[in-house]
Amino acid sequence: MKTKIIGMLSAVLALLLVVDIVWTYESQKEATEAVLLEESRVLVQEMDAVWNFISINQDVINYTFDGEYEYKRLHCAIAGKSVAAFFSQNSDYEIRFTNIEPRNRHNSPDSYEKHALELFADGSGTEYYYGFEDSDEGSVFRYVSAMKVTEHCVECHGTPAGEIDPTGYAKEGWEIGDLAGAVSVTVPTDVYFENMRTAVVNNVLFFVAIMLCMAIIIYVVLTRLITNPLERLQRSFAKMSDGSPSDPPDAAEEMNPIYTTREIDELFDRFDTMAKSLSSLYGNLESEVDERTVQLSEANEELERQRRHVEEVNDKLKRENQYKSDFLAIVSHELRTPLTSILAFTDLMADNVSGENALVRKQLEEIDKNGRILLEMVDNVLETARIQAGSEKLNLELVDINDVVGMVEASSESLAAKKSIAFATNVASNVPLISSDWEKVRRILVNLVSNAIKFTPEGGSVEVRVRYDESGGIVVIEVIDDGIGIPADKQDLIFERFAQENMSTVRRYGGSGLGLSLVKDLAAMLGGTVSVESELGQGSTFCVVLPAERPAEGSDD
Repeated sequence: MKTKIIGMLSAVLALLLVVDIVWTYESQKEATEAVLLEESRVLVQEMDAVWNFISINQDVINYTFDGEYEYKRLHCAIAGKSVAAFFSQNSDYEIRFTNIEPRNRHNSPDSYEKHALELFADGSGTEYYYGFEDSDEGSVFRYVSAMKVTEHCVECHGTPAGEIDPTGYAKEGWEIGDLAGAVSVTVPTDVYFENMRTAVVNNVLFFVAIMLCMAIIIYVVLTRLITNPLERLQRSFAKMSDGSPSDPPDAAEEMNPIYTTREIDELFDRFDTMAKSLSSLYGNLESEVDERTVQLSEANEELERQRRHVEEVNDKLKRENQYKSDFLAIVSHELRTPLTSILAFTDLMADNVSGENALVRKQLEEIDKNGRILLEMVDNVLETARIQAGSEKLNLELVDINDVVGMVEASSESLAAKKSIAFATNVASNVPLISSDWEKVRRILVNLVSNAIKFTPEGGSVEVRVRYDESGGIVVIEVIDDGIGIPADKQDLIFERFAQENMSTVRRYGGSGLGLSLVKDLAAMLGGTVSVESELGQGSTFCVVLPAERPAEGSDD
């Protein structure tokens, strides 16, 4: 047993050692890359600071105290490249400025920098780095950061193209925001990799030392606490098999108290009890049965007490859940009144603000927008509390889906327009009047549309489609967006109360997590269902199915 345990332990520890080596190496490599990336970014920021300082102070440099223009040939490019050259001379780092078509051939990009400039020109970010690469002088980390044309650059590089600038070069015809070039940073990594290898070796040695100590300790513990007592127990079994069951040997007579354990002691006690019980089994069988019967009866009584206790706990939980629902309903109702007043006074203030005061009107619009969002959230909480309390009732009537869609479209167009989202609706001509609750259908559509607009980025699109399935007698409402989408493993979670896809979504987009759960509850009350089809990053389609005919409860034909 000791051999098997030590062997399995050695195999597990060896596997853990390999995992530790790989993990340590990768983590050290990632940490090194992160440090080098941050250093490169700081160096680029310092170069940008020098460049911008010279650009901003061109007038100070090139004008005399008498106000006469005197070009001193000290411009941003000369200063930036000179500072980079001085820095590279005094360190192993290399900093240079480059462009696809540079004015100075010494600034021509190499293949790595050319690839980065092509990516920047296509709009693929403003920085480029790709781990480590080998060079003639050893391993290096390379980082390239894009430089954009500013208002200080157009004097020498702006329009018209071909005109000679103050430095004697022909202007390139650049405009503000164009790609002006890039800053290239090369950092040698030999020292970092040597430190990383040293850390990995030290970690491995430490891990091996711990493994050896653990193996020795486990071997000693197994010998003292398990194998030796088991060998003594084996000898006791042998003595018992050769002797009389009524006179079993003492299994613990040779054990040192220092090396005994509670489990081993209990094992020996059970062994002694078993041996003694063999001699009196038949004589005490009836009394044993009676004793077991009493114990079973006591166990049944205990189970009954526990069952009653569970029932009491369940009743208490039901009461607490009712208190929670009542509290939410009361708080939401009390919040709704001041919110309505805030929105009303905001409208009055907006009517009294002149069109010239754009700042105040914008602030009032923000107050109104956020107030209505908060009011919608309060209404959702209130509606959810009523549904949980069972006090929400259906008000069945003939509902024109066209009217509901039109009202939701009118209230949501402004929110979509602020995010430059294309909002459209399409109601099929064969959609009939349905027997349903007008307000609940509206709330379903409002929550789905507001969610679609909230999670759709600027420039996206949201569409509402309504069609009628004659074969099933159902109306299908679809809200389609091309927003952030929902992972497949999270699509069931979003319909739960106070649940969202993840916490980063809450921090970025806000919300209480009640909207979709309320949609699900309202759809169920109307005899319908709600479902979602979505792909991460490709948008979502929420589908609500409602019956076209739903007779009121207790009504006659």
